[in-house]
Amino acid sequence: MGIINLKDKKVLVIGGNGYLGSFLVKALKEQEADVFIISRNCEASNSQFIVDITNFEETNTIIQKIKPDIVYHLAANISRNRDFSIYENMAAVNVQGTLNILKSLEGIDAHFIFTSSSEIYGNNESPFQENQIPKPVSPYSLSKINAEMLIQTYCTNHQEKFTNLRIFNFYGEHMPEEFFIPQMINSLKKGEDFLMTKGEQVRDFLYVSDVVSALILSAQNTNAYGETMNVCSGKGTKLSTLAAAVNNSMKTKAKIMLGAIPYRDNEVWEMIGDNSKIKNKIGFKPAISIEKGIEIVINKS
Repeated sequence: MGIINLKDKKVLVIGGNGYLGSFLVKALKEQEADVFIISRNCEASNSQFIVDITNFEETNTIIQKIKPDIVYHLAANISRNRDFSIYENMAAVNVQGTLNILKSLEGIDAHFIFTSSSEIYGNNESPFQENQIPKPVSPYSLSKINAEMLIQTYCTNHQEKFTNLRIFNFYGEHMPEEFFIPQMINSLKKGEDFLMTKGEQVRDFLYVSDVVSALILSAQNTNAYGETMNVCSGKGTKLSTLAAAVNNSMKTKAKIMLGAIPYRDNEVWEMIGDNSKIKNKIGFKPAISIEKGIEIVINKS
């Protein structure tokens, strides 16, 4: 496999001010890459640009100015809502926005790296493998698989380099509170009981630094070109088991109340990924166990 040194490479991170984006930007700077950020909310500067990716002219002007070697597309409209009244907004950002970025790269020899989601597998048989037919269960997961197919079709037709990464559940310190693990930890820290379902769902969790490691390896390896790969630990954790581990690690009188809220309609019960492809292609191996990761998050939150 060809190894690419990221030093002095022009790397554009779209959504670089988001949670995952901020960790990725830091890691790219450690690789001495020349990093640029496009975001809807950032401080405009020589390397940061306020751009709405649903606006083609705006997107095209900035990307043609930067002329990046590598593009990470992390920006997305995210919602776990199953209501299809939100689909138009989802598609405008997640599908049309992606097309606007691809079209803006005309004449630029860039490697396009897209962060997709494990949710595209839906109720497929777990562990999920990349060759399974997607079964999206929500407007969000539908928009993600549509974006993946768009990237694959567009880049194949234009002989462009791309990589689609299906990222599984990840977590880390200082994560926004709309996510499950920080919600639980913050609630217990405040001494408030945490209400959740019975927690029979099984999920594949990755610590944020492991996700960043997969993103960096994808840019460094020519083996990633044209590939769709799972970014996961390959291990399943029941949400009730995770909750018990968090409860035991924290000195609190507050409790986790299993079964206090009902399951969602169309709930996906088991989402474990097979990570053998990403291991074989680019040498990705998760470094931080769920136990170690939870400990770090509790200590840093």
